[in-house]
Amino acid sequence: MKRKWLLLFIVTSVGFFLDWLTKHLAHTHLDFATPVKIAGDYLQLMLVYNKGALFGFNPQSVFASFPVNHFFIVFTFLAIIMLILYYRNIPETEISLHWGIMLIFPGAFGNLLDRIIHPELGVIDFIRIGISERHYWPIFNFADIYVTAGVVLLIITFIAEEKRIKKQQALKNGSQTGSEIPEGSVSEDVE
Repeated sequence: MKRKWLLLFIVTSVGFFLDWLTKHLAHTHLDFATPVKIAGDYLQLMLVYNKGALFGFNPQSVFASFPVNHFFIVFTFLAIIMLILYYRNIPETEISLHWGIMLIFPGAFGNLLDRIIHPELGVIDFIRIGISERHYWPIFNFADIYVTAGVVLLIITFIAEEKRIKKQQALKNGSQTGSEIPEGSVSEDVE
């Protein structure tokens, strides 16, 4: 039991440090909104500040007076508490569930730190991928990668588990409906 908490701590700490370090380097070495091409239009570094949610979604575009920063700080704290409670009850054999949760933690803490340290700026984003200047994915950071990978892993795990349960139920139902026919109850036509 202690091993899973130690692993959570290590993954969270290492992921959080990498997220913080890369954001610090982007904040101190990149000019705001100026792309630096790493692989042409496919991969660029471009410093932006995101006051919205994952991948730039901003609730203020729908609700003008929405207190975005306060909302996301409270939401993140509540999400972390819920994840800890969920993680506590995951059996050690459920490795993919463990990794899904473990990947979400450094991302949640990384973006939470940005919102607390500099609420006027928001979250530091700096990775830009796409196929041209007009067609690219919203700019993101390592924390976004962690959260996205963790959520995708959890979804895949839940879908696989649901399929496994349905298959077991189908096999169980098939064995119940295919009961044996008593001997002598089948008549054969003899010519």
